[in-house]
Amino acid sequence: MAAVRSSCRGATLTVVRPLSLKSIFGGKSKQPTEQNKIILDQDNLFHKLSQSPIAELRDRGAIINKYGVCPVCDTECQGHKKPPVFECPDCGYPTHCSSEHYHEGKAAHQEICGILREQNEDDHDLRSGRAMKEFEFPSAQGFDEAVNMANWDIFFYTRAFPSMDSSRSIRHVSKLLTYPVTVASVLHESCPYKLGKEITPEGMRSLAALRTILYPRDIAKENTAPARTEMINLYVIGARAEATLPPHIWLQMAYLFPHTPFHIHFVGPDALPANKEPHTTSLNERLMFTYDNSLYHDYHEKIEKFDPYTDLFFLFSPGIGHPSARETWKPSIQKALETKCAIFLTGFDHADMANDIEAVEQDYSGEFDWIMKPTENEFRSMKRDINLMDLRQTIFANWGIWGIRGKHYDVTHQPEDDE
Repeated sequence: MAAVRSSCRGATLTVVRPLSLKSIFGGKSKQPTEQNKIILDQDNLFHKLSQSPIAELRDRGAIINKYGVCPVCDTECQGHKKPPVFECPDCGYPTHCSSEHYHEGKAAHQEICGILREQNEDDHDLRSGRAMKEFEFPSAQGFDEAVNMANWDIFFYTRAFPSMDSSRSIRHVSKLLTYPVTVASVLHESCPYKLGKEITPEGMRSLAALRTILYPRDIAKENTAPARTEMINLYVIGARAEATLPPHIWLQMAYLFPHTPFHIHFVGPDALPANKEPHTTSLNERLMFTYDNSLYHDYHEKIEKFDPYTDLFFLFSPGIGHPSARETWKPSIQKALETKCAIFLTGFDHADMANDIEAVEQDYSGEFDWIMKPTENEFRSMKRDINLMDLRQTIFANWGIWGIRGKHYDVTHQPEDDE
């Protein structure tokens, strides 16, 4: 687990984000077999965590018991505060230290009880052993197939995903795909963000440069796929959960740009487990990955050159405005700005995003241009993450998105492009 902290609304918010999604979405088959039978029926998904048939969820309850907070103790008790061991009968989470405090704080708890109930059932569903049809993702698309990136629903439909017949399925899939599809939505020709609204003139210049590689004109004329050597380098700085996605999940981004290979650089102290060495691996000729647990300003020195036509940066909920992280982030942000490449950042809510923006505006005043105004991300996760240390705090991964770029970069028009 890793804590993502943001100072907002006069208080410090600590949200615990899981670093690994492999335990849920890894390579093991979710189809029921003789060894992997259905554990829970769809009408039997709700269980108190301490009584769950799933060991992982029982462990989750134990973590809350040990490290969580009783909200009544937190607001009313000046002395010893007791951990939450009483499980709400409606959501199944250990929410208060006792039955008495549960009933005393029940009115306030109702604000999140439904959210926790939904999370409880979703997490049991993921581990129920049923055939997870919603995870049978489409493979490569034809060169003449159009995909619309307006929002999740239209993307799923035009990309020919399995029918999402419930909001639960959408939550499951959006949680898994929010990282690669958020990147793709910005780069795609049917980007949901428009010039003059979210995208600034400087932003359109940056995107136009990248799309020169992603949508080469000779292919548009000939409707063929000639061999190309240009590769898009995506630098994911401060990588955490996004670095633990099974590599094939990132293919869903690559499939949307069938002419262009990608090299994704996951860089940051949490990009690798402690016992793993930095390494580069390739899934196929379309997708290469580098994992490195260096701080980005150290990794930066390993790159020979940067090109705004082929390189861009993504920082997923970096928390760069938090006092404990701000100084650590400064040299990395400075190095990224010096490349003059597009830098996109996300936040888990409006306050988190505003806190990072304020830090950037103060620390790098006059050194950057806006390329994308802060806005709600159409491809945010629809499934909430819950802080096990304080159940009152919930977030949506990649709720908002914004973008900047180092100043003084011009996209030079080449006359031969018109030929």
